[in-house]
Amino acid sequence: MAATTTESTRIATTQHWHWPWGARTRVTIKNVISGWRQLKVHCKSGNDDLHVQVLNPGEGYRFKFWPNVQGTTLFYCYFNWGEGLRRFDIYDFDRDSKRCKTWCPWDIKETGPCLTNGEFTSCYQWKK
Repeated sequence: MAATTTESTRIATTQHWHWPWGARTRVTIKNVISGWRQLKVHCKSGNDDLHVQVLNPGEGYRFKFWPNVQGTTLFYCYFNWGEGLRRFDIYDFDRDSKRCKTWCPWDIKETGPCLTNGEFTSCYQWKK
């Protein structure tokens, strides 16, 4: 896995078996937690551990991957901003492959993650 850092966005690329056609899927996670709090993000899949990323307020993190040929790709993330640990499936092939085929931008809020791709916003509550 190769990772680079810029001023406001961190990027990680996963390396494993992928579609022989088409573009990679890019997932972007942005810290929009109120109160100017840091957000710790730890994303994983069955093949990849993207390690803990610490996002300052307004900062984003993104990773790219090719969905697997079986159509079962799942990336899940743990989120912590000082109010307990939350988990969310940040990319689920069944849910996301059509609505955010190459770009899945998520805003992380206290109430839950929101997919905001310009055409629509779809928010989810944290699971208890």
